[in-house]
Order: sequence, then C-alpha cells, then structure tokens
Amino acid sequence: MYIATNEETCAKIGEVLSAQADKPQNIRVFIAGMGCSGPSFGLGLDNVNDNDHVEVINGVNFVVEQSVFDTVGEIKVEWVGNGYSVQPVNVQPSACGSCSSCG
Repeated sequence: MYIATNEETCAKIGEVLSAQADKPQNIRVFIAGMGCSGPSFGLGLDNVNDNDHVEVINGVNFVVEQSVFDTVGEIKVEWVGNGYSVQPVNVQPSACGSCSSCG
C-alpha cells in the first residue's frame, strides 16, 4: 500500500474530480519541497506516467511517482475539515541544524 486514506477523504476528492470533468481524473501526490522536518507534499490533477504507481481507493485514482514512495514510504492523505493533510505515515523529522529555525 502506498496511500493511506479514508472514505471521507475520497468523497471530498470525488467532489473535486466531479467539478473538474475536463481535467485528468487522477490525484497525483508529489513532493512540493524539502525542509528541516522533511518533505512537504502537494496534491494535483495529473495524467499517469510510465514511472508511476496507481492505487485506486474508494474509486479515486491516486498516482505516486515510484521514486517518491522509495524516498518517503507510505503517504497518508486525509481531509481535515478545511483542506487536505498529506504526510508520510512514518514521519521521521530531522534536526539538521542547518537553518535558523532548527534548535
């Protein structure tokens, strides 16, 4: 399993997909940036590429580039009332000490 999610989240994503019928009907999970606490993630509508893993959960096609999964492992996508929380299931924050916000 690459994506951990629930029915409520899939229902909310289904609403987005229904409203975007002219766009790709796949939800891509991608790394949007890296910081002291690890990667931050984004979600977007996208096509499936050759190096992607597709996981269908409650009718939603989640797309993750294989290298993203290889880097962070299983990813949790969850509706949190005003948006989506996307994070690795096994969060391992680092204390790199290379930026001013690190202790």
